Amino acid sequence: MQTYKCLVKPKISVIIPSYNSAKYIKECLDSVIFQSLKEIEILCIDAYSIDGTIDILKSYKKQDSRIKIIFSKKKSLGYQINLGLKEAKGEYCTIVESDDYVKIDMCEKLYRLACNQDCQVVKSDFIGFEDKEKERIFKNLSICYDQALYNKKTNSYLNPSIIINSWNMNQSSLYKMDFIKKYNIRANETKGASYQDIGLWFQILSLASSIYFCQEGFYFYRQDNENASVKSKDKIYCVCDEFEFLDKFFDKNLELKSRLQDVFYCFKFKIYSWN
Repeated sequence: MQTYKCLVKPKISVIIPSYNSAKYIKECLDSVIFQSLKEIEILCIDAYSIDGTIDILKSYKKQDSRIKIIFSKKKSLGYQINLGLKEAKGEYCTIVESDDYVKIDMCEKLYRLACNQDCQVVKSDFIGFEDKEKERIFKNLSICYDQALYNKKTNSYLNPSIIINSWNMNQSSLYKMDFIKKYNIRANETKGASYQDIGLWFQILSLASSIYFCQEGFYFYRQDNENASVKSKDKIYCVCDEFEFLDKFFDKNLELKSRLQDVFYCFKFKIYSWN
């Protein structure tokens, strides 16, 4: 394995939350460390796994100084993401879940796009996949339900419908860290890994002044992990926690509440219908 030096100011901070991910995390890490864009830092936020995940992380860290292992005292995806955001030194950040993986040029292409378009947020299409016996099945998935949203800068001020016409997914994205820090954007720190992407995603789309949707898939999104929140009917009630979290967000941002309240109600209806 080729090694790279960890930079003082990386272009991208890659945040990888993990908990008992030994079955998948090697493929995830390989896809990140071999990115064509080398100026990255890799923040592995582990919630004290007990299945060998930590040993895998340590073995990769020995080979690549860009990797930093951070232990989370809480088994909470939101808390782990927030630790990553707090520690990130990159110009931009991206989130890669430990059971997923990415194309080798994801960071390079999204970073170039973010710089060329001068955007706070870049989101791209992604590829769903499942392992079926000896075969891996892929399916192209669109980040936007409305094709008119692609390949141009927008925001929720110009077009509030982006909130109901795009997938509430935080992966396959770049977020400018100056923007994240300016608004102190954080995920909900509820227990486990249950729909915390909703609150984080809504804050980002509501507050960003420049968002670009890219019609190319770079992120491979696993759809056969039985531990995923979308696979558990018991976790659906956690959606309510996310909307309570967003109600508090609106109470602190009354202008946004006034402007986006109707869209927010439509979004809630969409999420509850989907679940």
